[in-house]
Amino acid sequence: WKSADFQERESYDMLGISYDNHPRLKRILMPESWVGWPLRKDYIVPNFYEIQDAY
Repeated sequence: WKSADFQERESYDMLGISYDNHPRLKRILMPESWVGWPLRKDYIVPNFYEIQDAY
């Protein structure tokens, strides 16, 4: 279903939930270089964050 596209991508990006037969399952909120799934309970918060310009 097209209406579930962004919800599935967001849950994949934040929780690591994978969906079968999704056409574009990739990160939508976090950068591609981000390691881990930030909303999972087993996620370890890094001691530092790299500041990135929005431009």
